[in-house]
Amino acid sequence: MNLAATRRAIIGLAAAFALTGPAWAQPPMAQTYDGDWAGTLKAGNQNLRLELHLKTANGVTAGELNSLDQDAVIPATAVKTDGGELSIMFLAVGGELKAKLSPDGKTLDGTWSQGASLPLTLTRK
Repeated sequence: MNLAATRRAIIGLAAAFALTGPAWAQPPMAQTYDGDWAGTLKAGNQNLRLELHLKTANGVTAGELNSLDQDAVIPATAVKTDGGELSIMFLAVGGELKAKLSPDGKTLDGTWSQGASLPLTLTRK
């Protein structure tokens, strides 16, 4: 698949998500997710240090996940917030982060799914 076809496929998927569920664009509460988050994913014998960067502009939240130990930067395909819960899709790696914001806004507790689901806690930096 060439670059143009890949872009069309990603845009099509993003449009489908926007039409099928709660808004993928930022509701008023989503602003609290903006910033830098860090945590460690325990995958078997491996500990992977992760940083999540989220930023909202013009009502849309975008982000990327940095896997520091794998020297990888993974762009978020879609970001959804609903009632204190965050869901981010990373189609490039077939992954999804689902987490709940703590009442004090300092941690995201949830799971990273990429074939298997693993617990993941991210702390605001």
